[in-house]
Amino acid sequence: MPEPEEAAETIDVLSRRTFRAGAAYELIVFDRLSPNEQKLLTDLRADPDFYGVLRPRTGTGRTIKAVGKETALLWLTLQSPGPLPFFAFRNDSNDAVSGIPELLLDGVIEVEENGRFLTGGEVAELIAKRRQSVSQDSRGRVALLSNAALRYGESLRLDDPAQLAGRLYGFGRQPVTPRWTRLLADRQAVLAFLGAGVGTDLRRHLDSGWQEANDGRMPGWIIWSNRARRKPEAGAQCKLYVSPAVSAMPQIFPVVLEVASAHVSHFKIGSDAAGLLRPDKMVLYFPNQERLFAIASELATMLKGVASHGVPFSAEITSDGLLSWGMDPPQTQKILAWQEPESWRLWVVRRLAAAMIAAQTDGQSSIAPSQFALERLRYEGVDVDTWTPSASIWHSK
Repeated sequence: MPEPEEAAETIDVLSRRTFRAGAAYELIVFDRLSPNEQKLLTDLRADPDFYGVLRPRTGTGRTIKAVGKETALLWLTLQSPGPLPFFAFRNDSNDAVSGIPELLLDGVIEVEENGRFLTGGEVAELIAKRRQSVSQDSRGRVALLSNAALRYGESLRLDDPAQLAGRLYGFGRQPVTPRWTRLLADRQAVLAFLGAGVGTDLRRHLDSGWQEANDGRMPGWIIWSNRARRKPEAGAQCKLYVSPAVSAMPQIFPVVLEVASAHVSHFKIGSDAAGLLRPDKMVLYFPNQERLFAIASELATMLKGVASHGVPFSAEITSDGLLSWGMDPPQTQKILAWQEPESWRLWVVRRLAAAMIAAQTDGQSSIAPSQFALERLRYEGVDVDTWTPSASIWHSK
């Protein structure tokens, strides 16, 4: 997000530019949608600002966007090219600064530059030129894995956002070989592998302090809640990823369990070979960043030297990728009844995938689809050099 002084400067620049509505979409008010489309969006009618959708035209590579009345009015006003209307700057300056670039990057509006109207990738190129990127030498393993995932996704040239998001999300998984399939066949085999098989001291410690949860929404996981911390804690859903090499799981599990027993309300691990061979194989949950970082610091010391795996699209804590973090969207964020709640990494990769596919169809720009996706995600409130989420992004939606 822009800093306050940058916001003031950008508003001054934007106020002197000429804009027009983008040709990538058609605007449709809610009650002009088909009955099936209205049914999918019916939950949004409770929002007094809701107007309808911007539907992408064929061949643009864009995705449908639900929009409020002010965005709709802006798009309609700019059917005739001209400066941004007064109401674009009526709200808080930071809102204006973050909102206009997003609309430009998404192709909703276009801006004149040297006699041409630019949008999408060409706007991203202008933005990128003004930003000094972080040196690759200063980046840790997680950031490098994330960039490798983006390059891989770009090489696939997929045109289905869901498929591409799935590939990005799964990047870094180790192969599920016959050996691992036999060794980690199910929940009981996983616990035995971790040294917590039936009759062991570790299993007795686990059962005495933790209650296994049954959550049908999270297949593939073994989930425990702390018996001493049953009361739900208010706050952001911050998650600490503990990502060792799978062979190191028996070494680190009792250490993490001991620390978690005193400080963590619940945690989860993969329930079979596929679950433990994924990068985000063990996740601890916290109500705030302060507690997460305090526990992460303790674990970093205790687990120093453990072979790591590394979770792409998470925020680095240790440079080797063993510990990283993210922050799940709260359930209060707008979500339709038929949509599944998004985790942090799903939220990230779905937006990256949509932006990459949009960039692939943009014949006017030389910017790489992966770079365009990074520029777009910056305006969602993510520092894409470190993959650090901003706490404010969940309060601005």
